[in-house]
Amino acid sequence: MTSIPEPVPRAAASLTGPEAAAVYDRARLAEVARLGLDQPAADAVLSAAVRAAAGALSLPIGLVTIVLDEAQFFLAHTGLDGWMAETHGGPVEWSFCRFAVASLAPFVVEDATVHPLVRESPPVTIDNLRCYAGVPLVTSRGVAVGTLCVAGEEPRQFADADIATLRALADDVVAHLERREPRA
Repeated sequence: MTSIPEPVPRAAASLTGPEAAAVYDRARLAEVARLGLDQPAADAVLSAAVRAAAGALSLPIGLVTIVLDEAQFFLAHTGLDGWMAETHGGPVEWSFCRFAVASLAPFVVEDATVHPLVRESPPVTIDNLRCYAGVPLVTSRGVAVGTLCVAGEEPRQFADADIATLRALADDVVAHLERREPRA
């Protein structure tokens, strides 16, 4: 197995608390590498999953994200435009998904303009993101590598049934990722 170097967090001043420890966790980063998730690649199954998630929750944006130590990138997305669509991701310190990864639990933002953890994030202040619901992609080894999430430009409440739908789709995404040929 390839040795994973100790990450040098350039954004350490931005990330504090449990999400920082989770983002920089070597075992989590090794799991991302083991599954070959550290590079984006087109995938029809993942594209279908993000369309299903966005459609089921009637939101314009759906993503499968992978959270690395300094960046988050999108393995699949629907409904994005502008810089996020072009770059397929962004800095980890702007990521809402890091909170779901850190807690191994859903992270829900009904109105991003007032949420203390994300209200000053560029996706909110520049791109007008207002609502978000993400569930962690937890592998069979118990490691969160990213999220299946949805988002929109209007505040919105999420019901328990919405989160259950995302969890079911996330389980399918993880099963698919683990069936793919792992890297040596």
